[in-house]
Amino acid sequence: MLARFDTALVVDDSGSMAAHWGATQRALETVARVAVQHDVDGIDLYFLNDAAHSAQRVRQADDVTRAFARVEPRGITPTAACLDAIMRPYLARLAADPTVKPLNIVVLTDGEPTDDPESVIVAAARRLDRLNAPLHQLGVQFLQIGTDAAATAALRELDDALAAIHDVRDIVDTTPYADDAGGISGDVLLKALLGGVNRRLDRWG
Repeated sequence: MLARFDTALVVDDSGSMAAHWGATQRALETVARVAVQHDVDGIDLYFLNDAAHSAQRVRQADDVTRAFARVEPRGITPTAACLDAIMRPYLARLAADPTVKPLNIVVLTDGEPTDDPESVIVAAARRLDRLNAPLHQLGVQFLQIGTDAAATAALRELDDALAAIHDVRDIVDTTPYADDAGGISGDVLLKALLGGVNRRLDRWG
């Protein structure tokens, strides 16, 4: 299924992520290693604050690791701004060409945005509805690094509440990442990569 999608990895490099930076790298390396094997176009990598080390069409997992090693967590968490910068041009391309490959966005974050991702996600879902795009056309998966309860609640609201409150399609899923010696499990990896575009995996939890 991954071969049918373009994959974009978004890394939260804000100051609050400093305590989770090692766990973030381990999760990112695992997700990237699988994603690059299946996305023949190469994956896109974005950092919320350090745009200089973002990269397009990356085809080697080691390139993701090297980019990550050059970034230090700092600053705020402009999750909405980054998602908007990815989704707005993608939706414009989709409007012009309905055959554009579906897009799967995976956001590695501790879940504390400093802007308003809800508005960006709802606007994207409404545009997808207006375009009558397939339900799997665009998905956003939040992979939560760390166990902050408030962050978990905020991400769960994006996952579970937006579709019902705003009467739009559900394009969001969230998955907790429990860092341990074994790294990210196969089940969690599957949900992290496809939960945003596969409703069955989203419901599976």
